[in-house]
Amino acid sequence: MINIQKFVAIRKKQKISQSKLAEGICTQATLSKFENNGQVPAFKILEQLCARLQIEVGDIMLNSQNNELTKKMMQAEFAFIDYDYEKIFDLISSIDEEKIKNRTDRLHFDYLRGLYALEGDRDQMTALFYFNNILTQPHLDDDNIYRLLALKGCSQVYDQRKDLKKAKYYYQQILDYVMQIKISDNLSALQVLSILYHAGNFYGKNGDYQKSNYLLNYAYQVGKRQHVVYYMARILYRLGNNDVREKKVKKRTIQRLNDACAFARFNHNQVTLNRTKKLLQQIGEVTE
Repeated sequence: MINIQKFVAIRKKQKISQSKLAEGICTQATLSKFENNGQVPAFKILEQLCARLQIEVGDIMLNSQNNELTKKMMQAEFAFIDYDYEKIFDLISSIDEEKIKNRTDRLHFDYLRGLYALEGDRDQMTALFYFNNILTQPHLDDDNIYRLLALKGCSQVYDQRKDLKKAKYYYQQILDYVMQIKISDNLSALQVLSILYHAGNFYGKNGDYQKSNYLLNYAYQVGKRQHVVYYMARILYRLGNNDVREKKVKKRTIQRLNDACAFARFNHNQVTLNRTKKLLQQIGEVTE
């Protein structure tokens, strides 16, 4: 979590106004919503704001006793969005495990290692090892975000193995709790969106459009409310894809897919952009 009061205190101590701090980085309204309402901006914006104050994001984090560790793990989280596995490997490799004293940091670190093993190394067994290491931790609350992320990771492994029964088993455990998670900052919003998107994508691929649309529409509202756009392209693409599969192509469907293209361009997500353009072409819509 982010210590917003500390951020404000640093800004005021340096006698920098909101408008001056925000200039060229974001709107003053975005900064005001962060300072006054707790709406944390995109990580890249937060990083630039901190740099202008001559501090780092890790300096205003609450959930860790190690600012450098927190910064590296946050950077790794965002690198997964860009599929930058080389950067993720470098960040994870540079972390000294012996310095991880905080339990939440340990859970976060194991999750990142499991996700890198799954997506970067394509090593399903190693991924399951790290995810199960989280799930077997004693006294871990059912709604702990890292427990839910580990369940998502297990689901992704079994989905890749085409073992749909086990994948559904893990996703079902997630759905009982994910919508109860309190989103308090940009990181928690990103993690909840990751769970919702992957679950919604899984159910959509396997024909349960009602459950898929429910999860994805909720994810869209979370992203909109928290001003987090990283998963918007993928969410809208999957929603549009569901419409096409259900043969319910409407004006709304075309708008969703065009919006998916816009978000994909904004986030430099070429994979989703290409998929969305292809789908638009299939249903007779012209794309640039």
